[in-house]
Amino acid sequence: MSSREDKLPLLQHLRELRKVVVFSVIAIAVGFIVVFLAFSEQLLTFFSRPLLERDVEIINIGLAEPFVAQMRASFVAGFVLASPLVFGKFWSFLKPALFPRERALFRLVFVIVMLLFISGVLFAYIYVFNITVNFFLLMGQNVAVPQITIDMYIRMLFNFVIPFGLAFQLPVVVFLLYRLGMVTLEALTKKRKYIVFAVFVVATLITPPDVWSQIMLALPLLLLYEISIIVIRIASRKKPIESEDDDNDS
Repeated sequence: MSSREDKLPLLQHLRELRKVVVFSVIAIAVGFIVVFLAFSEQLLTFFSRPLLERDVEIINIGLAEPFVAQMRASFVAGFVLASPLVFGKFWSFLKPALFPRERALFRLVFVIVMLLFISGVLFAYIYVFNITVNFFLLMGQNVAVPQITIDMYIRMLFNFVIPFGLAFQLPVVVFLLYRLGMVTLEALTKKRKYIVFAVFVVATLITPPDVWSQIMLALPLLLLYEISIIVIRIASRKKPIESEDDDNDS
């Protein structure tokens, strides 16, 4: 009897999770359709500004290439448009299982993650991507006339900026590893040189093959790593105080 009672809540949670997933897929699909029908051309113009401002001709060499590029850009924009509804639905699913303190921590982590992701994407698009475009155009100006296909350019843009947004999650990852006891403050400080090497390796893997882009990703990551150490150092100083308060209460 008890096993049957245990299964019922699990099945109920799975049904609720299925509703959340279905709702999220529908919200993203609606966002995609709205953006594709109303703003897809404006989106491509906006994303193509780094080339248009430099008088670089954008072409297509396939019959469906402009359509595919519009769909790709519309899907990303549609996901961004629907993301408040999607995250809100997932939050309504998770909220009952969390204690009040956990809810506050979850909100804080979520806000930090979103801010870091947006900061990484904006930093990549506004600064690094423009520098990268200038670099490649300068390197090829005496070799060939630049004619960039629209779908290849959109894919390059998204493959460029999204990794920056993900890489900017480094402080969250480091802090969570510390809270889980998987790393210590002493290890993070003493192994800094290995972290520097690892950051440059990651920057090499997720950026185009030019040194400037790799440096422009590595430097902010190293700064975020140092900020993570400072935050962990502050948090570790507060721990003894909290434990002393707990002992006094007991």
